Amino acid sequence: MNYNILTYSIYLPIIAVIMVKVGWMFYTHGEIFLMHLYKNDDTIVKPINNLLLIGYYLTNLGYAIITLAFWEQVNNLPQMLNTLSEHLGIIIIGLAVLHYNNVLCLNYLVKSKHSKK
Repeated sequence: MNYNILTYSIYLPIIAVIMVKVGWMFYTHGEIFLMHLYKNDDTIVKPINNLLLIGYYLTNLGYAIITLAFWEQVNNLPQMLNTLSEHLGIIIIGLAVLHYNNVLCLNYLVKSKHSKK
């Protein structure tokens, strides 16, 4: 049995669901913060939100492809579970770091806009 093929076939659907689901949540819920930041100016909020979503998808897609390119040989079931846990955990932690970074940046922008008034 080829454990690499099995691991790929488990990893790819999981990473796709994470990418699409989390990206869509960021897109829909993040628009509220952008609307507040840009005073409900829909003409600038929509394009910025779309660019953030595209950047998010490209970052995740790039990570997933790089992960597959440097995937180590999987020889047994425990190693397969370990590999899946490691690679999925890294992408989830990376997404959390990116998310909190964006929230902190938006928070800084909102506070700096309010302090200028």
